[in-house]
Amino acid sequence: MLATLLNKVSFVRDVKSRTLSLLLIVIFFGSNSVFAISLEEELKLGAEQHKKIIAQFGVYRDKELQNYIEMVGKRVAAQSSRPELEYHFTILNDDMINAFAVPGGYVYVTRGMLMHMNSESELAAVLGHEVAHITERHTFRSQSRGKMLDVASQVAAIATGTPGIYQIGDMFGGVLLLGFSREFELEADQVGAQYMAKAGYSPEAMLKTIEILKSKDRIEMAQAKIEKREPRVYHGFLSTHPDHDTRYKEAVRESSKLVVDYDEFIQADEFLQQLNGMAYGSSRQVGVVRKSTFYHPKLGIKLTFPQGWRIEPTDRGIQALSVTADAAFVLQTSRMAKNVKPRDYLEKSLGYNIREGREVTISKMPGFLGIADRADSPYGPRPTRLAMLTDTRKRLVYILAGSGQFDLKKIASDRDFIATIFSFDVMDSDDRKVAKVPKIQVVRAEEGTTMASLAEQSPITNYALDKLRVMNGLYPNGEPEPGQLIKIVD
Repeated sequence: MLATLLNKVSFVRDVKSRTLSLLLIVIFFGSNSVFAISLEEELKLGAEQHKKIIAQFGVYRDKELQNYIEMVGKRVAAQSSRPELEYHFTILNDDMINAFAVPGGYVYVTRGMLMHMNSESELAAVLGHEVAHITERHTFRSQSRGKMLDVASQVAAIATGTPGIYQIGDMFGGVLLLGFSREFELEADQVGAQYMAKAGYSPEAMLKTIEILKSKDRIEMAQAKIEKREPRVYHGFLSTHPDHDTRYKEAVRESSKLVVDYDEFIQADEFLQQLNGMAYGSSRQVGVVRKSTFYHPKLGIKLTFPQGWRIEPTDRGIQALSVTADAAFVLQTSRMAKNVKPRDYLEKSLGYNIREGREVTISKMPGFLGIADRADSPYGPRPTRLAMLTDTRKRLVYILAGSGQFDLKKIASDRDFIATIFSFDVMDSDDRKVAKVPKIQVVRAEEGTTMASLAEQSPITNYALDKLRVMNGLYPNGEPEPGQLIKIVD
């Protein structure tokens, strides 16, 4: 028995030893031989991904701004370790703060990212960082490590006959890849800082850019927590940048020795002027919000929501959510049915179970106001404040429905819902003058200009003061100097 046991122990040790050897072979030699990719393959992959990215986000159409971005990007890329690549710089029509790159020389920056830059050097920092991802082949190195770990795990499973080892290796690989992501992002900052310095930009702008993006993320995370939703934060690695990371700052500033002369003051103003008139807000937005009033110029209607509610597009209309996301109001349209009474239409055509209600006329539109039991809502079946208004001229029916997340029989926000329903009105000529799509305007601060006064006049619905300060690099308490160019939303 003892001899048998010793033989088993010896066998297990032998298997572990052979497994370790196999793992070492994969780890030390796998990435250099198995996962190599040619330049031709890289260019083909980049071109394929470019088509998908453009299809998903769309291009922001501003030829002058696009040419400017390309000029700065190519100036930086010319100093890279792979100047032979043909680099493509594209502005994506998205308000999300984002910039990224794919192999083959394709770099993307969103409209939302540009909105938060305040100098050409800051733009060069963002583009230099993304160019560095390409030159350092981070996509392939990440993929290589992921596959290498996957192969290593499978080798371990085969050698030991234990599937659990494969699963552990898979999980371990995920942890390592998260670590590598941080490693590569830091490398992209340091390498990108060298590129921008050689192109004539101060690497200090890299640090300034990170502070701006971190400030924006702080506001977004605080707002998302209140609104009970996932935060929309920058894709990168800002959480891995401690506020007082001295070694990181020294590494970036080391590139300052490479800086060549460049007229930074002139370029700062030129950059901001390029942003004048740029669209503000989501590319998917339906209608225009000014203060708390929603305007839909195409339909020619307006209605007012409680202060602080945010409005989002849906497949069939719009949805407004309360500040804490525990109340929702939906506006949808439908084609008017002939010779059908409003209540009958709601019950028979739309399937509402009407508990109570009455006929009403709002803005000269006949309709119905009532409460439906267990109606479909963003929260599931809930009691719903319901209204239907009929535009006989356009042969349209407007369905307005409000519900609460925790409502059982009573409707907690019913007073707000009723006020919004009775605010429904047809737009007049003055409304159409107000209902313009918000745009970035670049203006010069005067004596007495404060960010608070600008925020009060802004169409930004929530956190206007903080958002304007971040956009201008003045967060949390900064104020513009007289004569300084600043960005506002109007």
